[in-house]
Amino acid sequence: MQPTSRAELLDLRVPALLAGSRELVRDLRLRVHAGQRWAIIGRNGAGKSTLLRALAGLQAPRNASLLLGGESMARMSPARLARWRAYMPAVPHDRFGLPVLDAVMLGQRDGDAIRAMECLRRVDAHELAPRSLLSLSAGERQRVALAQALAQDTTLLLLDEPVSFQDPRHHAAMAAVLREHAHADAGSALVFSAHDLNWVAALATHVLALLPDAAWIGGGASEVLRADVLESVYGCAWQRIERAGRSDLWVPAD
Repeated sequence: MQPTSRAELLDLRVPALLAGSRELVRDLRLRVHAGQRWAIIGRNGAGKSTLLRALAGLQAPRNASLLLGGESMARMSPARLARWRAYMPAVPHDRFGLPVLDAVMLGQRDGDAIRAMECLRRVDAHELAPRSLLSLSAGERQRVALAQALAQDTTLLLLDEPVSFQDPRHHAAMAAVLREHAHADAGSALVFSAHDLNWVAALATHVLALLPDAAWIGGGASEVLRADVLESVYGCAWQRIERAGRSDLWVPAD
């Protein structure tokens, strides 16, 4: 059964997120409800990818509590976890030259070629279906990775830098796909990391900003995407350009 539009899908509490002995984030509480699109922003090395891996259950921070739909992730079977969340890494590592369509179908429970092709079409990668994964450009492979995540048909999408290799047209197209996946009336949600603040502003409903001192700021996008917060996050000044009827533009100031 799909959750209602405001159901809490994810609840994370972690006293410290570490990379080796280095503290990345301290006393973090993140709650994600259906229909929300959370962006994680921060400097290189701030902990964005580490946090996404923790949310996916690929690493377990010490003393952390992670609930999916009110159930402890630690108690979920791999099959049940696969129904709840799909994770897309920043850079897929392929060792075999599988055809693209086969690679997308591998993430499905029923191996549905028609649905797999539809997911490829949604991300403008359907023409790549017969090609080998090893023959793709970085941008093509990234769109195929997003199709793989969509084809898993989960409630929660966890995406690490999903448009870092995309051209401007595909930036806009991927935002539209993800907005359709998680919106106010949907029963699913999205958590993603990104460096492009204008793409974040156009897509995110909420933002989690990781600060250099292991602190964090989280909330509605308009509450976090402010010049003073962004200066604390990135260590440089920012200028906001307001646009009527559209998301604001953010430009690093001299």
